[in-house]
Amino acid sequence: MFLNKKQKAEIFFYIFLKFILNKILKREGDVLPAHILRKIDKKVLENFAKHITSLGIPVILVTGTNGKTTASNIIAETIKLSGKKVCFNSNGANMTNGILGAIIGSYKLSKSSSIGAKGIAMLDFKFSADIIVMECDEKVFPAVCSILNPKIITATNFYRDQLDRYGEVNSTVFEIKKAVKKISEELKNNASKKISLVLPSFEPLAAFLGYEINADKKYFGFDESFFNPNYSNDINSVEMELSDAVTCPNCKNMMFSSKDGTANRFLYDFKCEKCGFAGNEPDIKATQNISGSLTFELKKEKPCSFAFKPALSGDYNAANYLAAYSILKYHLNIGDDIIKTSFENFKTKFGRSYKKKAGGFEINIDLVKNPAGFAGVLKKLTESGSKVNILFVFSDRAADGRDVSWIWDVDFEKYKDYIENAVISGLRPYDIALRLKTAGMNPKKITVEYNLKKAVEAIMDKAEAAGLNEKKIYILPTYTELLRLKKYINGIK
Repeated sequence: MFLNKKQKAEIFFYIFLKFILNKILKREGDVLPAHILRKIDKKVLENFAKHITSLGIPVILVTGTNGKTTASNIIAETIKLSGKKVCFNSNGANMTNGILGAIIGSYKLSKSSSIGAKGIAMLDFKFSADIIVMECDEKVFPAVCSILNPKIITATNFYRDQLDRYGEVNSTVFEIKKAVKKISEELKNNASKKISLVLPSFEPLAAFLGYEINADKKYFGFDESFFNPNYSNDINSVEMELSDAVTCPNCKNMMFSSKDGTANRFLYDFKCEKCGFAGNEPDIKATQNISGSLTFELKKEKPCSFAFKPALSGDYNAANYLAAYSILKYHLNIGDDIIKTSFENFKTKFGRSYKKKAGGFEINIDLVKNPAGFAGVLKKLTESGSKVNILFVFSDRAADGRDVSWIWDVDFEKYKDYIENAVISGLRPYDIALRLKTAGMNPKKITVEYNLKKAVEAIMDKAEAAGLNEKKIYILPTYTELLRLKKYINGIK
């Protein structure tokens, strides 16, 4: 199947407009050109998807509430290291426009096999990738899935996130499952094109995507030995942070542990006593997290293990590595030596466990946007037992979610004693300030500063004055504030 004249013109338009945005206006230009194209041609994504399908390019879709940017980038960067060319939305533009932009941006000018009237080789566009890895927002996943017809789908987790935009998390999962079921049924009579699902064994809502679905399924998860017992004696409190599935996603019955029927143990097992929906034994699981080294064990014909020193810390990043390894090892057959090199040298995108040495400090930036993600970041920051200096940049613009009540579901009480100083900026700083005060933090340690530049300077000054052993500051912004921070932080020497 060849590109038609209209598609070639659309590629030219995209490249030209992106050049104007990048080089002249100094703006990121992946989304706006695609947005305009979709206004002009409502079937533009469908038409390019048909061309990609005709070329036999496999598609991997990564969705979920937290971790999809990091997981998809780990997968894509490892594939690149293996020698293949990858089309992926590395900047986290995961709505339809961002996905379209990544696809069109992968078409490159090349010499055509056709010869012009004067015997000169014609120029044409060629899709320059061997494989597509796309991070996909939960809300647009059903539509994108039906268009791109992915070969592999992985879900990281599903949590309550921006209820004003998405509604209840169970409704989101239900729509995604319908899309997965539809594509699996379309392929059920073609074994060579059978869809593959890579899902967490420890999170009921994401695991539910594979329940009673005709697909090749692989599950990743954790062994009880993975978690450090010295961090928390209340292991169930850790487990409960990792799921919003209070009821069974299949029958709405209360979800109980399959071990004793009284406590939810979502990290290791779960079972609904009414309908039988239950967790699966992981095909790959994290078993050790010792001295900065992770160990994964694989359930294969001959069990084996994989150990590496991850570039990213935190339990939630261990889950991202698990998801990536499951795809890279089981489905793409990439060797452990390549995977290890990639995992240990992975560079995060801005705002996703991002680090930078500047102003005499190590600046750490993590996006926070929902209770589970916020709790995971706070756990990572404080698990060493050392006190930390944090800048919270909290806003309620449309992309952040207008409803800010979710911060009351973050267990600040658990982490307040680890926060040496808190500076708060953004459009809604007093919401975070009130939440910290209510949690029991000393109000004298809380500073509100609306000016973002002054807020960054304030946390650096307070960190300097605190004289802690580790010269680190942590910045936790919501999404729109992350975009505002990027230019300023990159400018600090």
